[in-house]
Amino acid sequence: MTTTATAAGRLTDGQVQSYHRDGYLAVPGVLDVSQIAALRQVTEAFVERSRAATKSDAAFDLDPRHTAAQPVLRRIKNPADNDPRYRWVAFESPIPDLVTQLLGPSVRFHHSKLNMKGSLIGAAVEFHQDAAFYPHSNDDVLAVGLLLDDATVDNGAMAVLPGSHRGPIYTHYDSQGRFVGCMRAADIERLDTSRAVLLELPAGSIHIHHYRLVHWSAPNTSTTERRLLINSYAAADAVSFVPDSTRSPLYGTLVRGAPPSMARRTAGDMPLPPDFSQGYTSIYELQTETKR
Repeated sequence: MTTTATAAGRLTDGQVQSYHRDGYLAVPGVLDVSQIAALRQVTEAFVERSRAATKSDAAFDLDPRHTAAQPVLRRIKNPADNDPRYRWVAFESPIPDLVTQLLGPSVRFHHSKLNMKGSLIGAAVEFHQDAAFYPHSNDDVLAVGLLLDDATVDNGAMAVLPGSHRGPIYTHYDSQGRFVGCMRAADIERLDTSRAVLLELPAGSIHIHHYRLVHWSAPNTSTTERRLLINSYAAADAVSFVPDSTRSPLYGTLVRGAPPSMARRTAGDMPLPPDFSQGYTSIYELQTETKR
């Protein structure tokens, strides 16, 4: 469902209901042209800095084709840590106030990342659920993607499967016991992917998805960029079952509201990922195991 937030920068009751029913929401026009231009400028500066990098590090996830002459990034890691404009998006833009309408008045920041999806070489992201990477004590956890460029079918716009957030968290381990960051083919085949929705939206829009929602994206086969700044949030009373893998000083920061006095839990079993506390590469690197 693609709808516009109210003039006051709030979601309508219908949008809130749509999110809880379908597990996702698309909202165009959250940031204006000048704000997006500033974010593109700082992003391009990061790409220039990456010319000096010869391997992935705390800031950059390099594509295997990366060179100093032609820098190719799959991801900028923890962008909110590394530039005040990215941090503004995560903590001070209209986005956190929209998130409180979906998660409740007290919200914590979980992590940020900027998926680059460069022209002609931007990698695909296989079918997965965020909950498989960082399960919490309750399900009030979501991710907000801010489009720095128009998202289209040709440049790898994200696809979602409405209502799949009400289903199980599928294993993201392969048959050999390796955590590969994506669902098994047999589980995907049991889903009705004909119901998938492609989130084609203009720059400045956001899409929000529940952390149990099945989603994926195709490679970028176009000559245009598709850069997506993602910020993840959790209700303050949702406690992570796994150690912090972000190594970010912003992890767990209270974005809105007051600290809770109790944790809230949802009944049910959840598969646990490996311990990424000593380092996490990226979903792209994990999913290369399935291709190997």
